[in-house]
Parts: sequence; C-alpha cells; structure tokens
Amino acid sequence: MTCKKGTSEENYVFLRNSAYYGNLPSGFDTTEFIRRRDAACDAFLKDIGLSGNIDAKKICEKFMYMYEYLNKIHEKRDTEKTITDEDCHFINYWLNVNLKNENFVFPICVNEFYDKLRSKDTAFFSSTTQLENHLHIIDSGNLKKMEILYELYDKKQKITDIMFDLDITEDKKKLCPEHLEICYNKYIEGMNNCFNGYDDFYKALKYFQRNYNYLIEKEKDESGQCKTSDHFRLLEYDPVLEAHQRRIMTFKIMSVPLMLPF
Repeated sequence: MTCKKGTSEENYVFLRNSAYYGNLPSGFDTTEFIRRRDAACDAFLKDIGLSGNIDAKKICEKFMYMYEYLNKIHEKRDTEKTITDEDCHFINYWLNVNLKNENFVFPICVNEFYDKLRSKDTAFFSSTTQLENHLHIIDSGNLKKMEILYELYDKKQKITDIMFDLDITEDKKKLCPEHLEICYNKYIEGMNNCFNGYDDFYKALKYFQRNYNYLIEKEKDESGQCKTSDHFRLLEYDPVLEAHQRRIMTFKIMSVPLMLPF
C-alpha cells in the first residue's frame, strides 16, 4: 500500500479542542472491548514484526480506545455521524506524532497503520465516517506547527484549571508560573515559524492569542499563583505584521520622486 502524503496546507482548527482529545475519560474500556483490542493489536503487531514491543502495543491500545470512545460518545448523542471530521483530523495528527516514536521505528506509515489494524477486526471499526480518507503523512514543517499549537492549548488548559481552582493540589498550583512561561515562549516560537505570512497557521496562532489573553484577564485568579507572573499575558508580538509594515514603508520610500538640483 502506498503512503499517502498531505498537501502543503493543513487544518489547524481541530487543535482548539486539544485538551478534550488529550484527556479522554475512561469508561469505555469494557471487558469485551479489552478482549477485542488485545486480539486485534496482537495480530496487528505480529503482522508488522513488532510482537513484544511494549511501546508499539501502547500506541495500538491507545488508538483503539480513542476510536471506541469517539465512536460511542457520538452514538449516545444521536448525531448523524459517529466519528466526526474534526475527530479524524485529530486522529491523523495523533498518529503522525506517535508513529515517529523515538524509541523504535514504525515500519509503516499512517494510512498503512489504520488499514492493517482495521483488517484484524473490521466490525470494530464501524463508523460511517471513512477515517481512511483523512489519514496521510503530515509534512514535518506543518507537524511542528501543529505540535506548537497542541502545547499552547494544553498549557492554556492547565493554567485556567489552576486559576479556577478546580480541585488542584497546592503543588500543582505552584506550577502556574512555569506553565505561563512555557506558553509565553511557545507562542513566540510559533510566531517565528510563520514563514508564509498570513497563512492558516498564523491565523490559528492569532486566534489563540486573542482568546487566551481575553480569558485570563477577565477571570479572577482563585489560586493566587498565576497573575503575579511576568509571563501572564501573551505579547502583541507579530513579526508577520511588522514585516508587512516594513514592506509598505519601503515601497513608499521608493515611490517618492527624487528631486534633482538644476
């Protein structure tokens, strides 16, 4: 099977729900699910020559739980689809990240992973949404941008949980300045990766920045650990806008008629 490659443009909107996708609750890991998961993963790993590889098994198990949860949760809500298109975008991102595992080399690409695993239990992968149509290799540059956005939304969730004092332990509350600094620096890193001007990644970053600053400034810091940080608010740092303004100024200067003495 040929590995499918994505285009130069990718969808970034789904990353707004990173906190949801990254923390799927338990409850769907029933005895029947575990039986089918273990049988499918064991056969799949044997097929690709990774039997006994603990890391590969964990990836397979997490993937099947993610699929099961997203499929069943939408069924409960009586939606037209089970797994949504946005779910598919996240699954594609998740597979791209996890298949580039530092501990071992996965011998297959993203679409092959799903195709081979699905063949071990076709009835399990029953969503009417054709996940295979959304799976492809994400360009390394775009994947890096997605990982930046994922971490930004992850840190935002941790920061707001602490600010709202949602049953957070004192030790975790003290981590707020650290989360803020990482978020602050990660946003700057993202802006410095906006090589193509006003593209979708730039728009996704600006959307994050506006909503992040609005939320944290509006809400009261119940923990007392966040608003004292120098990194509390994201800077109005925008190298794309600055570059655009410089080009305008350069054009204006070059357009001024040269006055020659006679």
